[in-house]
Amino acid sequence: MSSNAQTMPAAGAGAGAAALPLKLILVALCMAQFINAYDTTAMNVAVTSVVKSLGTTVSGVQSALVLYSLVMASFMLIGGKLGDVWGRRTTFTLGISMYGVGALITAFSQGLPMMIFGWSLLEGLGSALMIPAIFAIVGTIYPAGKPRVSAFAAVGAMAAMGAALGPLICGFLTTYLTWRVSFLLEVCVVLATLALSTRIKVPKQPRPTAKLDYLGAFLSALGLALVVLGVLQASKYGWTAARVPMVGLGRTLVAEGGISPVIPFVIAGVVVLALFALWERHMLKAGKDALLNIGMLKNRAVLFGLLAIIAFMFMQAGFLFVTPVFMQMALGYSAFHSGLLILPMTIAIIIVATRVSKLTQIVAPKLIVQIGMLVIVAGILLIALELKASAQQWAFLPGMIVTGIGIGLVNAPLMNITQGAVPAKEQSEISGLSRAMSNLGGAFGTAVAGAVLMSTLIASFSGAVEHFSGIPASEKSQVVVFLRKDAQTVSNAQVAVFLKSKNEPAALARTFVEINQAARNKGLQDALIAIGVLGLFGFAASCFLPGGKAKKAPAEEADAGAAPASA
Repeated sequence: MSSNAQTMPAAGAGAGAAALPLKLILVALCMAQFINAYDTTAMNVAVTSVVKSLGTTVSGVQSALVLYSLVMASFMLIGGKLGDVWGRRTTFTLGISMYGVGALITAFSQGLPMMIFGWSLLEGLGSALMIPAIFAIVGTIYPAGKPRVSAFAAVGAMAAMGAALGPLICGFLTTYLTWRVSFLLEVCVVLATLALSTRIKVPKQPRPTAKLDYLGAFLSALGLALVVLGVLQASKYGWTAARVPMVGLGRTLVAEGGISPVIPFVIAGVVVLALFALWERHMLKAGKDALLNIGMLKNRAVLFGLLAIIAFMFMQAGFLFVTPVFMQMALGYSAFHSGLLILPMTIAIIIVATRVSKLTQIVAPKLIVQIGMLVIVAGILLIALELKASAQQWAFLPGMIVTGIGIGLVNAPLMNITQGAVPAKEQSEISGLSRAMSNLGGAFGTAVAGAVLMSTLIASFSGAVEHFSGIPASEKSQVVVFLRKDAQTVSNAQVAVFLKSKNEPAALARTFVEINQAARNKGLQDALIAIGVLGLFGFAASCFLPGGKAKKAPAEEADAGAAPASA
């Protein structure tokens, strides 16, 4: 990082005025970003242990997972705006504090309701406050050019590292200690972040008085919640027709074969978001404080930057969902072992992310994003080619490294293009919007991967059952129903136990174990191919980003000489 980014004098600084160490800010922001990203993937490998520890069910823990994602996605826009209302450092401090309290409550949970309150609600709301604040602070206090790109690269690398290391660290802790230690370690990181942030002297800058648009906040939260909730139902019910009945309030809400709940939820969410856009337009015309200046979407860098962010997170989340599932369910690796195999990707991300700021000085950021998008797709497809039961560990190495290089290339330049397209006074709004789109893209990635996997598994199983003469016709429908409930997590052992309970011959059990293995391999491969192909949408979006030549010096940037806004 260049010397002009090392410290920043306080506003109105005179003799003896304290200097603001930007490196300390970056360390604090990176620590907060890491634990948030870590938490989004870590608990996927600890579901079984949580079920036993809390005396609950798999579906109960999965509901907590969904609610956590739902709360984060729904309140990101609001969290971004509150950065203007309360101040960005205050919002960040409040968010990280709330997150830490939630993690502490979760660590000592005695039942599912307590866990949902601590993790899904408090940690989700804390994330919605601190994550937009992180990006807003970077976008305002770091000088444009290399220093800002370097800061975005560091934060982005921490996000990717946290997501990739989540299964590894939590898998190790769950296997050898307890899943509760994972949350206690998060509390320690929160305390260290708070201790660090209190030593940072933030310059006082006058900022316009901002008010929260309560109706806009309600409409945005409801609309985003409906869309994300709808998308997350895809892996269970399918995209169009419900593969299993939807039961709620003690009765069947959607019969098997009826319209999938994905459709009404998403349509309702889009309608609410349209109402939100109309209301925000009204607020702006009336000269009142709107939750979001929707006029910024007319900016090409913002519009196509947000679309590229959705595609980027779609690929990253889908990849990190499919790969550990294959390694654990198909190859029989432990959660810890699976995390080790993902480690090369994390290392590649860190190496590239720490050098991408220099690259932006000689290569146009748009071109870097375009190349990175294609590299990510290539890496995902390389992994897809190796998804077979006979795969050796080293066979995943090239795909992991290529994917990591792509992620490292895309993250910082893309965020810098999108965030840098709006003035300092709108950094909170664009941060909340970009993080909301990031969550939406991640939800889509996981949902598409899960839905493709389920469809392939069910089609393979159903076809095998229908054409297998060893199963009596009267029992074929029972076998299909059993597999349709959750074929995604039906292991070889479960298939064997189910058939044994039906007094089926051992040869039949072995045959279906083989079918289960082959179907899972194909399903996971299809899911990765779908993620890679659909991820090309990100490359298409990046083609419409502003071209922009590489900047030799930060001073050439439009806002380089502007006074830093208050964080």
